[in-house]
Amino acid sequence: MTIEKLKMLEAKHGTKPTPKKKRLKVFYGWAKLGKVRKRESISIIFENEEGAGCETQRSHKTLKKMQDTVFERFQTDEEAQDASFCRQVFTEYCVFMDEKIVNGSLEKALQINSERDKNHVSKQVRKEIADKLRTSFLASHQGYVEPIRQLEFDFL
Repeated sequence: MTIEKLKMLEAKHGTKPTPKKKRLKVFYGWAKLGKVRKRESISIIFENEEGAGCETQRSHKTLKKMQDTVFERFQTDEEAQDASFCRQVFTEYCVFMDEKIVNGSLEKALQINSERDKNHVSKQVRKEIADKLRTSFLASHQGYVEPIRQLEFDFL
């Protein structure tokens, strides 16, 4: 084909519209405990379908059953690329409070969550997420006292 024919076809049919970027969300909160979930944890839920978390009633109900949401943010482009390979509406990651590393320490759980987000979220937003998670946890656990931990060496 010649360049003239290509230009003529392009003018006749137009160019393909570029697809819009997906605005997927990430939800931070505390996992709701029940018959199935028996371990307390920080719950981070990634949305895999556009509008699944907020616009549809069914998805919003599902999210409410899974966690007490305290913070929402939009996914970065890098995080949103992973959603195209998922078949579920939501993907959940947890930081369990009874893990050996955490050992019931709220501050250690928040630190682990912050470290996992450091490549995608600014330090200011990570601090805001930690503050909201801390406030929510302390509101539901009135007599909480941070456990005494053995000194640790953090080799970087």
